[in-house]
Amino acid sequence: IAILAAILFPVFGRARENARRSSCQSNLKQINLGLLQYAQDYDERMPLVPEGGGGTVTPANYNAPYGYADAIQPYLKSLQIFQCPSEKNTTQPSSDPLNGGYTDYAYNLGLARGAGGTAAVGVVLAQIEYPSLTLAVIETVVTGNQGKSFSSQAGGGGSGNVGLAYSAGPDWVRHLEGSNYAYADGHVKWVKGNPSNLSRSPKIYAVNAPFSTSQDSPTFHVSDAFVGVNF
Repeated sequence: IAILAAILFPVFGRARENARRSSCQSNLKQINLGLLQYAQDYDERMPLVPEGGGGTVTPANYNAPYGYADAIQPYLKSLQIFQCPSEKNTTQPSSDPLNGGYTDYAYNLGLARGAGGTAAVGVVLAQIEYPSLTLAVIETVVTGNQGKSFSSQAGGGGSGNVGLAYSAGPDWVRHLEGSNYAYADGHVKWVKGNPSNLSRSPKIYAVNAPFSTSQDSPTFHVSDAFVGVNF
């Protein structure tokens, strides 16, 4: 019996994690759909993300802690969608949509461009040259109080985000030694490897304050071969 249990327990554990991975992928698909619905209602533009470091945002309701998750909440009407079933350290959702810590997924800051200033606008969908290769949302470890985002350009005026984990660890690879990724064309897929390489890449920098990014920021590419590669 002990031998049989030793054989079956890993199998059952893998089956349970496969189910959680599928649930996470469903979350990301719905988040992606929310982003696209938002864009359809706002002149084909993607949502902004919060401005940190004492900056200001136009419209004013995008000031921190307002995040992308808040922007698309009217289309999703669920906070549970922003929680990965395999993330053990997440903060439980709140009835207050501005209460932080309820998202386990990070939004591509390149799609928001810069949210500071009076002419702040999200990227137009038509400007995303390669939507099937452009990340929209990734899994992450969030401990802070905002709807987190990640940028495709290192350096600049963005303020460091301590709420977005940088180091490698089991929380990064929640799903059978890999993570789920949502792309700008709407598809979601699982990629094996540790996404902490994203934050170590010279072209991807975790921030909670959007800053002026280069024109090609919305079209940076990530494929199955990205793990361990500096962009």
